[in-house]
Amino acid sequence: MNAWENGIQNYLLNSVWITIITVIATLLDPSLIAFILARRPFKGSKFFLSLFLLGMMIPVHSTLISLFVMLNKMHLLNTYGALFFPYVSFSLPVAVFLLYGFYLQLPKELDEAAYMDGCNIYSVFFKIYTPLSKPILATVAIFTALHVWNEFVYALVFISDDAMKTLPIGLLSFNEEYSIDYASLTAALVIATLPTIILYIFMQEHVTKGVAAGAVKG
Repeated sequence: MNAWENGIQNYLLNSVWITIITVIATLLDPSLIAFILARRPFKGSKFFLSLFLLGMMIPVHSTLISLFVMLNKMHLLNTYGALFFPYVSFSLPVAVFLLYGFYLQLPKELDEAAYMDGCNIYSVFFKIYTPLSKPILATVAIFTALHVWNEFVYALVFISDDAMKTLPIGLLSFNEEYSIDYASLTAALVIATLPTIILYIFMQEHVTKGVAAGAVKG
């Protein structure tokens, strides 16, 4: 009760809001990109794919200073955008990699049958590929949600307004200058952990299926 009264509900809502927006963006953008690169390759598509894969090799926190300067010039510090844009950007490479591998191993007969039935490229993607992609999309959603939910450094540097702080930063409020409220801190940690545990319990079957499907090479 003390943990809730100390304001953890505000930090919890901020984390939930940021996580939901980031997951939605991370599911929509990479799925469209991976679909075009895998099923509608064009001149230079391999180069664009290499750029996304190169992003997986960049240490996330090595960009901290440059991002801070950029966000400051764009007046995005202490806003949801200060976390949303970096979170989505660094989630794209892994999402594209997994979805590209999944789309690449689907049979071409699916496209041919759909076009014979009068479908256009948008219908093929939303009515055929999207339903088939549920396992891999669930995997991407879980990985992204866990990363965003537990991310600490960006939230600490880019957000200084107490009203905008996320849950990992809010937990620091239970550490006083000369003492720690262990009872409230333990309760807050339980509250912070429950959503991720519930999410994984309901979607754990999709994780193994999605990773196995997305790891297939074309």
